[in-house]
Amino acid sequence: MTNATRMTVAGYLKQRLEELELDRLFGVAGNYTAPFLNTILEDKQSPIAITGVPNEICAGYAADGYARLKGIGAVTVTYGVGAFSLLNAVAGSYMELAPVVVINGAPTNKEFLNERISGLVYSHMMDDPNSNLNVYRQVAVSAQRIVNANEAPSQIDAALTACITHRQPVYLEVLEDVWRAPCPAPAGMLSRQQVSITVSDVKSAVLATLNMIQERGKPLFWAGVEIQRQGLQSEFLELLERTGISFTTSVLGKSIVSEDHPGYLGVYAPEGSNSSSGSGSAEVKQLVENAGCLIGLGAWTTGKDTNNQLIQGDGVALAQHGGVTVGARFFPSVMLADYMHGLIDAVKRAPPRFTAYKPEVPKVLSAAVKAEPTLTYDSFFATLDTWLTPENVVVSDAGFPLLGAQNLHISSANGFVAQASWLAIGYSTPAAIGVKCASPDKRVVVVVGDGAFQETCQAVSSHRYLGHDTVVFVMANGIYGIEQKLVNPNPFRTPPVVYEDPLLNEVFPYNELHPWSYAKLAEAFGGQGRVVTTAGELSEVLAEIESRPDDNFVVEVRIPKVDIPSSARKSLANAGEDETANPSWPPGLLF
Repeated sequence: MTNATRMTVAGYLKQRLEELELDRLFGVAGNYTAPFLNTILEDKQSPIAITGVPNEICAGYAADGYARLKGIGAVTVTYGVGAFSLLNAVAGSYMELAPVVVINGAPTNKEFLNERISGLVYSHMMDDPNSNLNVYRQVAVSAQRIVNANEAPSQIDAALTACITHRQPVYLEVLEDVWRAPCPAPAGMLSRQQVSITVSDVKSAVLATLNMIQERGKPLFWAGVEIQRQGLQSEFLELLERTGISFTTSVLGKSIVSEDHPGYLGVYAPEGSNSSSGSGSAEVKQLVENAGCLIGLGAWTTGKDTNNQLIQGDGVALAQHGGVTVGARFFPSVMLADYMHGLIDAVKRAPPRFTAYKPEVPKVLSAAVKAEPTLTYDSFFATLDTWLTPENVVVSDAGFPLLGAQNLHISSANGFVAQASWLAIGYSTPAAIGVKCASPDKRVVVVVGDGAFQETCQAVSSHRYLGHDTVVFVMANGIYGIEQKLVNPNPFRTPPVVYEDPLLNEVFPYNELHPWSYAKLAEAFGGQGRVVTTAGELSEVLAEIESRPDDNFVVEVRIPKVDIPSSARKSLANAGEDETANPSWPPGLLF
């Protein structure tokens, strides 16, 4: 084998990532990964830009946000301390189909041998040489520990193929002395592997769906995140055009296509399903329940998407997770793409006859909400909704911000990003780094609670360092609002129930946050810091942001401590987890 057909393991991985069109590598520097990072730097023609991020979890969220829009992301960390810090971010990517390549550098073969024979423990090592590998096997579709350069090509190819096939994270752990060792050069190109299916199953699933539509009438599409992850937006739009069927989306699937589409009704989430205007009186929940049948395309029956309700029945078809259910019939291994193509082909040949379902959805913004003297969640989102343009991408954090943001009207496809299933607080601010890198022509707008912002606020320094014009709105109410609502929503009620136990009448002390001056953090991290307390002040700051297109902002939005988005207010009649255990529950009618 000639030198022309050999290269280093680091070079091999670099070339494979370039072939997959990766152009951004996030991470925290470590000596065990330095040979790989230096291999990228040594190649002046490499399209991969190395982007350091303040800590591992922020780097993971950045890679996740990037992967959602670009189709693949990558993050590099160092053994043990770095890999374990990254784990939570990768778990979210695993659950929400964000294809992230985790690259972990490890000690050398000699060091592992010394540890096993003599007990000498080097930096970041544990007793078990497979400790990092075993942990990542839980959150990766392929996990490889590379200790031999000759085996590296097959291991790298297997992992990367699994990543692009399943669109989930993979893990590559490379020992430090293997990076520079020679190995065979890549042979051929990597490609997605087609999952084995039976053609007759696809046809049967499509036929069962069309029969359901014709028998029950009033069909409605429920479009989910897998449409975006699998690049099926154009097929979905064709299906809408050929059938004329209206559609709703899940929170995860919000903005898979433009919400300007005439068939769009709004986000379906049984708690807080409002019309496409964001504050109309008609609820998407009722529209869905009034439909004759519901066809879910890549929409997941997660707790957040369905408020923990199981969506099944004679009038429901669900294509998700590599299978299709139509009523009581299950068609395993029918992939979403094949199912959608089958539906399109079928309606081309013979469009189904059905009773149309075209509910009217009011699109009226509440002037009363915008005129409130004190900012609330509702008045904030009503004001923001009128300011957003197709040139923005909204990144929402979990909790009350997501409940409010799900009803924003998003005009551009892929204009809304949220970790709406895993729901790790603190995701949004660092994810915005990757979202901006993936969409450099867009201005990223982050909406995050103050508790979540305290988790990963240092990501703002990356916004500034990278020259991003990202805007972070910190909803500052001083408490972990969503946590309080889950265990005891009483403080949010108007008026609250008066319990004999005073603990149930107030916000629990452990849900109180440390008071920060959020706007002043911009002085340390870089950028412009502002504080707003009224809708008028917010409008003035929005105008300033628009006039300064090159600056990043941290805007502290001060809202009342026990304010709550209207989309969550109806559920306040339900008992919290601590209330049901109280002897005085139920207290009678709440409202």
